[in-house]
Amino acid sequence: MTSPQPPQLKITYFPIPVPAVLARLALTYGGIEFEDERITSSVWSERKDTVPLGLLPVLEIGNDVYVQSMAIARYAGRVSGLYPIDAIQALKVDTFLETLVEILNKCMEITSAKDTVNQREKRVQALRDFLPKTFAFMEEGAKGKYVLGDQVSLADLFVFNFVSNVVVKVFPEFSLRSYPKLIQIVQAVKEIPRIAAYLAAHA
Repeated sequence: MTSPQPPQLKITYFPIPVPAVLARLALTYGGIEFEDERITSSVWSERKDTVPLGLLPVLEIGNDVYVQSMAIARYAGRVSGLYPIDAIQALKVDTFLETLVEILNKCMEITSAKDTVNQREKRVQALRDFLPKTFAFMEEGAKGKYVLGDQVSLADLFVFNFVSNVVVKVFPEFSLRSYPKLIQIVQAVKEIPRIAAYLAAHA
């Protein structure tokens, strides 16, 4: 069950998926209207000094401005009914979210490395070590069609986003065959009608 429609929302970020897409997907799932502003780096350079901490993405709720991508995503998840009320279930969701944030940061370190040799070594480490380790942990933690079983949560949207926009594009050689529950989650999220329509519109 979603919360009542909040004040007018606006998300501002670059025209790339990570990290703002998690909040975009959550609001879309909840059927909550929001302005999806996608700006260029030149526009951002003009606005940066006016934004708290000089960070993107930005969430505007009425006249109030908020930053920090995961804080924004969690808010979007809560107002969209993607956060369980039960404390233990919410803890499970947060465990997945924090795990994915950590691995996403490691992947960003690899893609941003300027030293080609260093980047190659980190890719090898990722494929041999932290990607399999993290995916095995999530595979064991997933309880069914979704992370929590039959209940879709923000964790499922993050799994979908990470696999679709990071693993497939940055580590195409990494096989998901050993993680059938995670594959099922990705497919289930893609088939949610509002999510499917959003993805088709932003392909």
